[in-house]
Amino acid sequence: MTVPRWPFRRTHDSEPQTTKVAGPGTPAATFSPSQVAALINSVSVGQQIPGISSPLPRTDPMVAFGPGVPLFPAAIDPVRPDTGRPEPRFSEYPVSSNLPGVTDRLVPWKVLRDAADAGGLPRRCIEIRKAEVTTLDWAITITKQAVEAAQADSDRPRAEVEQELRQRLSTEIVRCSTFWERPDPGQDEDFCEWLSKLLEEHLVLDAVAIYPRLTYGGDLYALEILDASTIKVLRDHRGGRPAPPNPAYQQLLWGFPRGEFIADTDADGDLPGGLPADRLVYKRRNARAHTPYGYSAVEQALEDVDVWLRRRRWIRDEYTEGTLPTGYLKNSGAAQWTPSQTAEYETILNDTYSGSSSARHRLRVLPPGMEIESPPDFGEKYRPEYDLFLIKQIAAHFDVTIAELGFTETGGLGSSGWHEGQADVQHRKATLPTSRWLQQLLTSVSRKHLGMPAELEFRFLGLEEEDAGAADEVAAARVDAGRMTYNEDRDRLGLPRYDFPEADMPMVRTARGLVFLDGASKLTPPGELVTPVEGPPLADADADGVLDAPHGPDTDTAVAGEDAGRADVVKAELAAFRRWSRRNPSPSRRFEFTLVTKADAPGLAGDPRIVFAPQGGDARPKDGDRPGHWPGWDRDLATAAVWVPRITEAMTGAVDARGLAGRWLAEQLMKADEPDEPDTSGWDAGDDGSGEISPWAVTAALAFLHRHQITVVPALAVLRLVWLEGYAIGYQSAQSLLNGHERVSTWGWAEGDTSRARDLLPGDVREQFSQWSHQTGRWAVSIGSSRLKALARVLAGGRDQGVAELVSRIRAALGDLAWAHSVAVTEITRASSAAAQDAYRRAGVQQIYWGSELDERACDVCIDNAGAGPLPIGTAWPSGVDAPPQHTSCRCWTYPA
Repeated sequence: MTVPRWPFRRTHDSEPQTTKVAGPGTPAATFSPSQVAALINSVSVGQQIPGISSPLPRTDPMVAFGPGVPLFPAAIDPVRPDTGRPEPRFSEYPVSSNLPGVTDRLVPWKVLRDAADAGGLPRRCIEIRKAEVTTLDWAITITKQAVEAAQADSDRPRAEVEQELRQRLSTEIVRCSTFWERPDPGQDEDFCEWLSKLLEEHLVLDAVAIYPRLTYGGDLYALEILDASTIKVLRDHRGGRPAPPNPAYQQLLWGFPRGEFIADTDADGDLPGGLPADRLVYKRRNARAHTPYGYSAVEQALEDVDVWLRRRRWIRDEYTEGTLPTGYLKNSGAAQWTPSQTAEYETILNDTYSGSSSARHRLRVLPPGMEIESPPDFGEKYRPEYDLFLIKQIAAHFDVTIAELGFTETGGLGSSGWHEGQADVQHRKATLPTSRWLQQLLTSVSRKHLGMPAELEFRFLGLEEEDAGAADEVAAARVDAGRMTYNEDRDRLGLPRYDFPEADMPMVRTARGLVFLDGASKLTPPGELVTPVEGPPLADADADGVLDAPHGPDTDTAVAGEDAGRADVVKAELAAFRRWSRRNPSPSRRFEFTLVTKADAPGLAGDPRIVFAPQGGDARPKDGDRPGHWPGWDRDLATAAVWVPRITEAMTGAVDARGLAGRWLAEQLMKADEPDEPDTSGWDAGDDGSGEISPWAVTAALAFLHRHQITVVPALAVLRLVWLEGYAIGYQSAQSLLNGHERVSTWGWAEGDTSRARDLLPGDVREQFSQWSHQTGRWAVSIGSSRLKALARVLAGGRDQGVAELVSRIRAALGDLAWAHSVAVTEITRASSAAAQDAYRRAGVQQIYWGSELDERACDVCIDNAGAGPLPIGTAWPSGVDAPPQHTSCRCWTYPA
């Protein structure tokens, strides 16, 4: 770019100095300073001196008490030839700011580096933020824009278009993915380590300097992360980033420029001259107009960190130096001692008692006028609430909650410290914005320096908006109402379309099934209700249309018709049992009669597969008195599905999988290097040759986890929120049964919205839940210990694996969806049962029945419990428990007698 010369230049004449004004194509004229000032002041509106800034017109009328006429600007930058006026500067930067030692930074880089490691608290916040992002999975994917653009030029379905794009770009996807798995091979850094360094620079300095190191052939070899505190950001004359080929950055080492680099793009975002080896990528998250530097979380927290460190130093001095004496001797002046005599006596007295416990128990006569006085109580200075307040302030700058730091929030739900909605707020404020910024940065770097096609992008997986659940509910309602098709909903999510035609047909969901709107008017005459088309009878139906079992195929419970005589019902139940027996030669559960007793079928009395109805004198409820449906079944599985990803997210974030795998494999390698000794205990055996993990190896791995203080119990604080929603489900279900209904008309909150669920509970019920959840916290410890054993099995079986494979297995064990679903269902049942019994007590119910699940998962133990009622509330059932759940994934329930 050609920079126009400054129109004024000094001559070498004697004083007074003169200035030459040069217009385009005209010889320079020489003026004195007073003449130049007169020329500028004499410029009238609409006139312009060639080569000098032309002011804008002044057309406002002169009025009394007006704002005044603006002064004519004196340009210090080159003027534009089309306007005759200069362009504005980005900021009023320091003069000669491009020189070493000249900067407008208020806080030196070293101060930020030191503060990041000060006192442990900022460092812990940084590590938590880094772990949130580095543990995310990632992929090179096709952008939504590319799919939409390709679909706009084609009549084919979206799924076919996306599949074609994926096949065409598969080579590029593999190439870019392979590079990002190890972005800096020179430093032997995989993506997790490389990203950890980048986040360190972002959180501490808010300055990320990436050097694209090229091979001599011009190919990208590595993306090296430099210490951004050594990079000096240069300015052009306007205060902005100099465009290529001008240098935009310099690296200052030992106070002097040791290298200079140009920006990776010009003002238009292009790459002029290809990819020379002296380019540098310099990014900041918090961009500000008055400075080219960012504003990091550490810099924002400096003042609070300083107060925290000063308080810690004061407390430390209290324990080391002893700044406050435990007592004073008050001199009333009766002894009339001189200051030197007082000091001498003080020395003798302290020397007498120093280090001698026996001397402190002896009486000592004080001189006349001496009285012992104790200092006031300074306990307020040591209140832990103030320390917690400082911790909250520092953690807020890093968008970290104190629960993640291991501190308990006083007054929180069940004293858990993790209140409702806090996980969503944390995700919205910290993880999601940072991940989105990194996605854009890495996508831009990949396209510019790696040559990634514009149709591809770098994307972190598993990111969801905070209101994704609410958006899904709205979309589901629109699909069910026929206002949106399944494929339109998948377009909203950016997912491939279904290729079957029904996915593009609007439909209405009814209680009896789905009704497709297309052609519905042809199925039913006008004025009649449109209903789903009836299917053919089931193959197992009798000639009368009666199913094998009144509750449907493959059910184990036979229910009598209300109007049938007893003999007919007994006959029907026996026939249903015979058909069930033929279809289930080895049943997983027993067949339960509701009316047939041992007296009705003495030949079947010894069959272990049968549960007979009680005799006439049995206290079990009659068929009409026993509810056949637990209202909580309409809610528990859907609620568990919402909590499964939250549980797995908490578990995977509780352990540094890569660090754990590295320490474990390093310890195994050290053991392998030790001299071989005969091992008869089997302690070090992993696989015992049969494909099974040795119990001794699992015990050794468990000892390793305890030795390194690895625990997942804090992550299971999320169970308190699961219990809260389960408690609300149980309370409303019990109220519905007490009112004679087997269904809850409306629950009042969306699955996973614990804040709303808690608000719907009466105040005394919320208090009861707080007490119950505090006592039930032992289950979190038990669940955590069980999961730690599973983690130990993974380590024991991964002694000969690589770090990457072991890390994958550790994360899979911690994020096991099946395990998380089992935990969610079990704990919802536990809380629902407790809430139901609390509701029964409040209603005056004294005895309850045990209701078993009405599907194939009801075990023999639960069935025996169901046959033992009624029992007083709180009494142990035959299995030994006082309430459901009896086992993992149990969905049993209790109902009032």
